[in-house]
Amino acid sequence: MLGDHPNYAIIGGGISGLASAYYLRKHLPLAAITVFESSPRLGGVLRTVRRGNFLVETSADMFVTQPSAALELCREIGVEASLLQTRPVKERAYIGMGKAIHPVPQGLSMMVPTLTQPILDCDLLSEEGKQRYLAENEIPASNKFADESLKSFAVRRFGVEAYEKIIQPMVSGIYTADPDKLSMQATMQRFVNMERHHGNLIGAMQREPGSDDRQASGARYGLFRAPQNGMESMVRSLIGATPNVEFKTNQGATKVMPKGKRWSVDGQSFSGIVMATPAVVTSAMVADVDPLLAHALSGITTASSAIVALGIDRNSIRRGFEGFGIIYPHIDAGQVIALSFSSNKFSGRCDDDSLLIRCFIGGALQSELVDLDNNALIDLATKQLDRSVGFSGETLFADVFRWKNCMPQYHLGHLDRVTQIEQQVATHRGLEIAGNSYWGVGIPACIASGKSAADRIVADQSTSD
Repeated sequence: MLGDHPNYAIIGGGISGLASAYYLRKHLPLAAITVFESSPRLGGVLRTVRRGNFLVETSADMFVTQPSAALELCREIGVEASLLQTRPVKERAYIGMGKAIHPVPQGLSMMVPTLTQPILDCDLLSEEGKQRYLAENEIPASNKFADESLKSFAVRRFGVEAYEKIIQPMVSGIYTADPDKLSMQATMQRFVNMERHHGNLIGAMQREPGSDDRQASGARYGLFRAPQNGMESMVRSLIGATPNVEFKTNQGATKVMPKGKRWSVDGQSFSGIVMATPAVVTSAMVADVDPLLAHALSGITTASSAIVALGIDRNSIRRGFEGFGIIYPHIDAGQVIALSFSSNKFSGRCDDDSLLIRCFIGGALQSELVDLDNNALIDLATKQLDRSVGFSGETLFADVFRWKNCMPQYHLGHLDRVTQIEQQVATHRGLEIAGNSYWGVGIPACIASGKSAADRIVADQSTSD
């Protein structure tokens, strides 16, 4: 402690840990705060690199404004005005099958069609598939309340064809998960609640007041924002808005232990700690403190993926393409999850004569692909680009970013597991957890988890004064 003031350790310098540090500093201005980060830099997977005129994100390139945690933080640290909205284009997202690409039907909210005609006009589905998709409001609601996989839920409500050609690729593009294991309650509880309360999803969506889903094309792109100078600029701004914090890079923690009413982090004494590390890492550090907690944490598995970033001349694609991206169904037997046209989504990502494209490979369904060498991954990306939009010529640059075991998998029973983890953590005063392993994988969820951990520490501090 510094005099009579408390001191806190935050283990993990990703966006969750940095958010914890910011909110702790905001509410406990006299506390001593130390952030431990095992890698050479802060920000975790959020990193922006420059390749000549190209601004390349190595992981997430945007965040949603609902839930609002990320937008609120940007407002607090003074960077809201520099956030970019997506460019206005007619058709934003596409689905690739073979050499054809099909616009995601307008009015589609993730899996739920809110407009009839775009489904009837969709060349991707057979007539039988279209009718089954739109007949969801005639399907009886389930009378079971157990957790259900995304695949089971989607097939039951919308039919096999709509699941395989539309729903699966859209979900895999978000969670890089196996839909046969992915928990609906943990990832899309909104739709579970719709079925329980209204009996179906199409009718429930149409009755929702003020919904903007009729303008959607799969994802609600109007809600997306990106920092003008890249995600890493937001990280730097957050660090700059968190004064008098000791950031220790290249210095991860290996073991935490209770020490009376305090906590020891590798022998250093703290009033409390926030563990903003992946669940499996947290599990190893608390194994001697609470074996039951460690066991629950170790049950949250992860998936790996690779991103291939390509800079190309705009004239090197034969088909004009203004969309934001193309997703690929697993049944198409391809090896690419999605192509994201970053420079079509946001301004300032490259010059007007070029295109910046990011190709996503791997995930839970094809994890072995991540271990291919760089040339093989680049070859997969360029061949898929040629197949979908007719790419010819040479790339201006090609980079590969591998993210091994970085994407937590919210499998069936995830919410029960997280409840067990929360209950165990609550038995250890001064110990908090945060990060994408528990309550959501997006940037807003990570920031919200860091803020909640800080809020609990502040509340605990106020009761002990």
